[in-house]
Amino acid sequence: MESSTQNTHSKTQGLSLDDHLKRQVAEDISAHLKQFRDPKKGIRIIASQMGIHEKTLKRLIEGQNKPGYQTLFKIYRVLLKTTDDSKILKQVPVIVSDYLTKNLPKSLEEGVRYELNVDIELRKDPVFCEIYLLAGTGSVTLEYITFHYGRYGEKVVEKMLQQEILVTLNSKAKNQKNTYILGPNQANLSPESIKQMGIHIVDRFGKPELADELGNNYQGFYADGLTPEAYQEWIKIDQEAFRKKAALASDPKNKGTLKAYTYQSTDTLLENRTGLKQ
Repeated sequence: MESSTQNTHSKTQGLSLDDHLKRQVAEDISAHLKQFRDPKKGIRIIASQMGIHEKTLKRLIEGQNKPGYQTLFKIYRVLLKTTDDSKILKQVPVIVSDYLTKNLPKSLEEGVRYELNVDIELRKDPVFCEIYLLAGTGSVTLEYITFHYGRYGEKVVEKMLQQEILVTLNSKAKNQKNTYILGPNQANLSPESIKQMGIHIVDRFGKPELADELGNNYQGFYADGLTPEAYQEWIKIDQEAFRKKAALASDPKNKGTLKAYTYQSTDTLLENRTGLKQ
């Protein structure tokens, strides 16, 4: 990264904040690309390392695309050579840090390491995923895990404790000796994980049979032909609703024992094929 991580505001007076961000990201990726003699090969390698489509990476380098917060983490994990998203937030250029801080649905907690390996485990193992969510929505007991997931669940807990993904609840109460909460090593969910976890959790815990009575749950599905402008409005509405729900859940007065989830997805009815806009 070196000097390329410096903020470019002084060199780009008159540009909008979005343009500043696009230029900063383009300069940082371009600087990283210089280590390769063959730029085309370099783009292929970097795109693979970042988990970003080559066409998307090229558009970012050309300053055509504004990356979202999840894409920024993908980019700077590679550029800064770290899988800890907390470090990334502290080391990226100011304009990138400001954007991430403003757009993260939930602030990164001080003292927590947001590691990529946890995100990968959440996608790989449904039992790991469920235990992680149960611990993250309050706490979960070893008795509950053994009853629902058997010996395999106990092995997963052992691994999660070793990796500090789970920690034992610090309580002198006898009935809480084997009670677990999330530890200092957590996940900053990637788009891939959100999709996979959302599908799994809805399939596992969704209860459409309870929808006949109001207040039990909510399910909605709607599809229509839209203009690009209306589609962007849909996305904004979802983003705003998600942030409101996250803020409500973060308020200490709303913390309770009812473990709940919410999953949102807005996308086009186009298959993801090579050559389509990523």
